[in-house]
Amino acid sequence: MGRLIAKIKLSKVPVPKSNRYIRRKGGQVFKPPRVRNWEVRALWEIKNQYKGDPINREVSVNVTFILPNRRKRDIDNMLKSLWDILEKAGVIANDNLIFETRTLKVIDKGKEGVEIEIREFDGSRRR
Repeated sequence: MGRLIAKIKLSKVPVPKSNRYIRRKGGQVFKPPRVRNWEVRALWEIKNQYKGDPINREVSVNVTFILPNRRKRDIDNMLKSLWDILEKAGVIANDNLIFETRTLKVIDKGKEGVEIEIREFDGSRRR
C-alpha cells in the first residue's frame, strides 16, 4: 500500500451524479438546490481539511460511505460526484489520476458521511 497523502471526511454523502442536473424546456440545464447545497458544503469541508497543492500523480483512493439507512443508493454515481468535487476543490489535479479505488458502504443507523483516504498508487501490482 502506498504512502498516505490525504485523509478527508465529509458530513454528507454525495448526491448521485445521475440526479445532479435537470433539463428544463428550451434545453436549459440547472442544478437542483440539494445538489448546490451538497457541493458548497463539501467544498468548504474539503478546503478546511486539505491545504496542499493539487495531487498530480497516480493515486489509490479508499472511500467509505456511511449511510443512515438501507435505502438503495448507486455507488458508482456517488463516486462520480465525489471525484468531481475532489477535483473542483483542488485536491487532485484531474480525476483521471485515480488508478485504483476501493469502496465500502457501511450502514450506521442515523449517521451519515464519507471517509476518503488518498494514497500513492503502488504500480508494482500491474500486470
